[in-house]
Order: sequence, then C-alpha cells, then structure tokens
Amino acid sequence: MKPNATIGLCLALCGALALGTLPAAADMVDDWFAGKIRAAEPKITYTGEPIQLKFSHPNPPASLVPPIWRNGINWLQRATDGKLTLKEFGAGTLHGPRDGFKAVRSHISDYATCFTASEARGFPLSKVFELPFVTPSNPLAGVRITSELAPKYFKPEYDKQGVHFGYQVLVGAADIMSKKPIRKLEDMKGLKAIVQGFEPEVADALGAVIVNVPFPDIYTSLQQGVVDAVLWVDPGFVPYKIYELAKYHTTLGLSAQKIDTCINPKSFAALPKDLKQTFYDFQQRMAFAVAKRIGVDFKREAQKTYERNQVEMITLPPEELARWKATLKPLVDRWAARHETDGPTRALLADIERLTAKYNGVSDEQLFRLIVEQPVKGIIDF
Repeated sequence: MKPNATIGLCLALCGALALGTLPAAADMVDDWFAGKIRAAEPKITYTGEPIQLKFSHPNPPASLVPPIWRNGINWLQRATDGKLTLKEFGAGTLHGPRDGFKAVRSHISDYATCFTASEARGFPLSKVFELPFVTPSNPLAGVRITSELAPKYFKPEYDKQGVHFGYQVLVGAADIMSKKPIRKLEDMKGLKAIVQGFEPEVADALGAVIVNVPFPDIYTSLQQGVVDAVLWVDPGFVPYKIYELAKYHTTLGLSAQKIDTCINPKSFAALPKDLKQTFYDFQQRMAFAVAKRIGVDFKREAQKTYERNQVEMITLPPEELARWKATLKPLVDRWAARHETDGPTRALLADIERLTAKYNGVSDEQLFRLIVEQPVKGIIDF
C-alpha cells in the first residue's frame, strides 16, 4: 500500500473530527471509566514511587478522540491509586501523524498513535484492513478481531520495528456521498470522485475518475462541480458538511479508517508485574471505548444529521453488493499474492472472515464483557 494514499484517513481523525462533538452516552464504557465494573478494576500491590509514561498523538485539542483518551487516562490513574499515570502530549507537540513509530522507537515517547498507513514498508499484514470489503461492519467486533489476530499476524511486524503493538481500532469503513444516486455498479462509471483514505486503484476498478483534492478544498470542489462524489467516512462527511451538497449516501463499507498505537518495549519492561498487566489490559478496553464513541455513537448522530438534511440513505441489495465485491476481489487476491513472502496473507484473510462471522452479531455488552473478562493474551510477551 502506498502511504500517501492511506495517510489521509489518519489525518481525518486528527483534523476533520476536530470540527464535531460527540453526544453524551451512558453505557458500559461510561461504567468502566467510572470504576463501576468490578471485573475491570485491577488489584495493585506495587508500593514504589509512581510511574509516569508519556502518551503522544497529533490530534488537536478540539478533536473528538482526545477526550476519550483522557477518560481512559483518568481511569488508569485512579484504578492504580496513582501508581501508573500517562502524561498526554497532544497536537503534535512530540511528533506528527507520520512519526509515531519513530518517536516511540527512539524513546521520545513511551506510548503513541502509530499509524501503519504512514509507513512505506514493514507492515504489510497490519495494513490488511485497507483492502476493500475486508473490514467487519461492526467496529466493536473489530476490536476483538484485531486483538485476536495481533499475536500471530501483527505483533511480529511491530516487534521487528522495535515497538510493541498497542491496539488497532477500526472506527469506520468508506462509503460514498454523491450528487446523483449510486444504486448499482454501473453508476460509478465516469463519476468524478474524491477518494480519501484508501488506494486509488479501488476507485479505478469501480470505473470512477479520481480527482486529487486536499481536505480544505473538498466542499468547494463539490460546490463548483469539479467533482460529483466523495468516497470517505461519516467522521469526514459530517464535519466537512458534505451532506449540504451531496444528497445521496450509499453504504459500501470499503476500506477501514483506523487508529493504531504502539508502546516502547523498555518502558513496558520497566513496569512492575501488576502495572504491566493493568496497562496491557487497558489497551483492549481503550480500543473498545474509542470504537464505541467514534464508530458507533458518532455514526448514530451522523444518521440524524443526514435525516435532518434530507439525504437519501441507500443500502445496496445483497445481490448488488455481491457484484461490487466480485469486482474488487482481484485487488485483494493480488495483495495476497504480492505479500505472501512477507507472511501468511491468505490465512490472515481467512481468519478475518471466520472471526467476523463469529463476532459481528454479538451485542455491545457481550463484546465488552469478553474484553474485560477474557482479554486476548500474547500480544506483548511478559
């Protein structure tokens, strides 16, 4: 995957989401943050001096994601009686969106957002969800799926780069908003489209004409007729008010928008055993919290925004969606063949399909209970 084609999705989280706000939501995530889930509360025996780790990310203060992280940071401090704290360095004060791995590897940071999309090499398997129609439709199921896949497929890539895998959150998958309805594959032919966050060859295969436009110019490009459509995600469509100009939203679920984190191995190794376990378990719970707030709660609010603005929501019939998948499957097959020397690509795709079938229909509460009571082991060796 070309890094410049996918880094836009990461930047959307840093920039586009800064324009929105999340609704208040009382649920299992709130209960976790408030210390109301007994099984999630660690037993801390460490009596030494408090340990502080640096947590860094490029998101501006107004972004939707930092408040979620801060709730997790507050939980960690309270649950460990102040023995383990994270000091946040946001807005790119330690590194930009493309430099998370470098910052953690060189110990500029202890723990950071580390977007695999920005890495030119070294993470072929970790980028699997950039492929079309590979991403699970349920982002909360995606938390469990990526965690279960991590020890076999993702951990080795992170280890080779001198960092530990933290978590990978699939907060959304690309749909299309357009000035004309997209109801069948043929409607894409010749459509002038902006493609944000995934490989242009996907749009090429669909017959669209790709127009390269930077984030600030997306709205005016639609307004002036430079383009007819935008392939993106709700956390991009809504803050940029694409719904004002493009009155048709076709749900596709193409390539994933995701947040990755990584951890400095020396920082983790220096933690006492009980704090290691607490910080390890924290990763999967934090991933769930981010997925819930961005991938579920924000999406629900987006639907209300579309309704208020008279956007027609189009869901492709199963037989039509199957045509789209068949058209794009050769891209997935070529990826598997191209990277088979890097790792078991076909086994990875098969495991994603198997785990998606297993978890996609599981309730939010059941998924969170599973993450709390049966966290995936072996992502970090300790």
